[in-house]
Amino acid sequence: MRYFIYLTILFLINSSHAKSQDSLNNSIGIQIGMTRLDFFTGFRYARSFDKLVPFCTAEMGINRTIFQSRFFPKLGIGSSYFVVNKPKLKIGPQLSYSHSLLKVNSTSNHFHNWNEVYIGGRMEIGSKIRFTLDVNGGLLNERYYNQISKKKEGVNSLGFNGNIGLLYVW
Repeated sequence: MRYFIYLTILFLINSSHAKSQDSLNNSIGIQIGMTRLDFFTGFRYARSFDKLVPFCTAEMGINRTIFQSRFFPKLGIGSSYFVVNKPKLKIGPQLSYSHSLLKVNSTSNHFHNWNEVYIGGRMEIGSKIRFTLDVNGGLLNERYYNQISKKKEGVNSLGFNGNIGLLYVW
């Protein structure tokens, strides 16, 4: 699944099959948000094909990375579909998948992995510089190495994700 994320990111960056400037917009932005795991901040890249906007994100957990000195990265992909697609206002549903990992214990060689699949909504306000708001909820899957049974185990629970950000569109 991680290779799927990397291939999607490469596709979004190198995609050149849409030639019209009216239907193609690139955007890059910064965002800060909250999940059940941590507060995250990072970058978002998206390429707009009229109402359909696939995106990829690269973020890091603020509390664990900065205050606990344990790097906590998160990579994500997804797509928004803007039902309201005005020049200065865009609103629509969003579907996303993200993967994060963390070495919880410095004496162990095992990582905790989190897979998040969320559905929710996205709003963008502005033209060249846009204020963004995401609100999502869905499945949070945690995979970890159990010290007692000596094997990988998993737990599913409900998760959420809320982001605010700034986007530059060209």
